[in-house]
Amino acid sequence: MNNETNQEILELLIRRQVELNSLLEITRAINNNNSIDSLFQMTELILKNQLRIGKLRVFSRGEDSLWTQPASYGVEKLNEEQEADLTAVLAEYKIVTYINSVDSQVLSEFRLLIPVEYKEQIYGYVLIGDYLTREFDQVDIDVKLIQTIINVIIVAAENRRLLEERILQERLQRDLRLAVEVQSMLFPRSLPDNEKISMSARYVPQHNIGGDYYDFLELNKNEFIFCIADVSGKGVSAALLMANFQASLRALAFQKLPLNMLLSTVNKAIFALTEGDRHITLFLGHYDLSTRKLTYVNAGHNPSLLINNLNIKELKSGTTMIGVFEDLPFINVGEEIIEPNSLVFNYTDGLVELDHDHADLFSETDLINFVFEHQNLKPEKINIALMDKIKKLIGNDLQDDDITLLTFRVY
Repeated sequence: MNNETNQEILELLIRRQVELNSLLEITRAINNNNSIDSLFQMTELILKNQLRIGKLRVFSRGEDSLWTQPASYGVEKLNEEQEADLTAVLAEYKIVTYINSVDSQVLSEFRLLIPVEYKEQIYGYVLIGDYLTREFDQVDIDVKLIQTIINVIIVAAENRRLLEERILQERLQRDLRLAVEVQSMLFPRSLPDNEKISMSARYVPQHNIGGDYYDFLELNKNEFIFCIADVSGKGVSAALLMANFQASLRALAFQKLPLNMLLSTVNKAIFALTEGDRHITLFLGHYDLSTRKLTYVNAGHNPSLLINNLNIKELKSGTTMIGVFEDLPFINVGEEIIEPNSLVFNYTDGLVELDHDHADLFSETDLINFVFEHQNLKPEKINIALMDKIKKLIGNDLQDDDITLLTFRVY
């Protein structure tokens, strides 16, 4: 073996050692949890100093499939339009391409285009130029090294993104479970069921947490306030607004303010929070067992039903939804004397306002007929029978909104 051959072997071994050291250096940085930016900076140094590449652009597919340019040197900075034009051209290439065989002005300053594949998709492109002249097989080796280095970084970035996404999802799920627990604490722990009154409620959110609410506040042995409400919007933000509403309502209820004053004050508190961007519909009632007198305000809500034998009355007196105006334009307080064995049925619009696929399944008229037919059942059994009917009507479909029922009978 002559000296020239020995020299070639030695150079090849040295080069292999350099390549191995480069990969080990990148891998060590990944294991040390270095930032993706720093990994690409290391790659720039390796390609510039060890592989003698004079021009470089690296494009990487980020979140929402948007292209970013995490590494470049020896080239001019691109504006957004130029970057979009270039990535559009790159998208046409799926294999390593020598650019001297490509008729493209935007690629003319480069010699080699290297796609980087991950999970059978192109996640990156490497453009290199001012490449030192070497034997063809040596260039091929360098291409594989470049592909490997960029692939390792892109895989690390994608795995890190997926890990962060999973951690975020787990945190959101944990926060959601906490929010569900907190919301469940807002509802009354028990409802009266005695010789004077029997009350039952059902709360069925569309998802884990919703914007519906009901409440029962016993003021003394004869008087209580009840409420059913629906916040615009869904999810945690709606639940938080409902929590604020409940806090305001409960703080004022025990001051025994007239309903018009109570609702006016609560409205101001909600408007101060939302500045008119959110609203709440509600039915608020006060009942005195000793006088059998019900006073109520319907604030833009579905009318509650008062049923006694053959008589059904919709309780509509009230005002607009709250939270829209700083001052409610008017408040009409309704009054009713409740006859013995009468039923009061309160509900939110999720019960009767299904989407277009279910629009004809259960209307307000259907609801009135159902409650009228089942009025002699205990409130709890009425609620159960009604929700069973809704489940049969929608089948395997998800309900379109939160559904809340608050039903009571006065003996």
